[in-house]
Amino acid sequence: AYDVGANLFVGNLSPEVDERTLFDTFSRFGVILSTPKIMRDPETNEHKGFGFICFADFESSDAAIAALNGQYLAGRPVNVQYALKKDSGKGERHGSEAE
Repeated sequence: AYDVGANLFVGNLSPEVDERTLFDTFSRFGVILSTPKIMRDPETNEHKGFGFICFADFESSDAAIAALNGQYLAGRPVNVQYALKKDSGKGERHGSEAE
């Protein structure tokens, strides 16, 4: 399934950043499975300032987080982290054992 896997959330995006920019920025870390998705308002098509990127493997997404989290993209420091599955409870990360 797509939703498990190396799915990244990218936040604090500048309005100038589009899907192409995200693809170019992240594709050097590995294979991106589908076009990066920037969330937009369905009516105005206005950029909501965050998006998602789905890598083929965790090595790629780990490398992208390490390299890009907090780095400036179009003048803003971006927030790059794993996209948490909505149904997995608050803040649960891959491989964290709830004791």
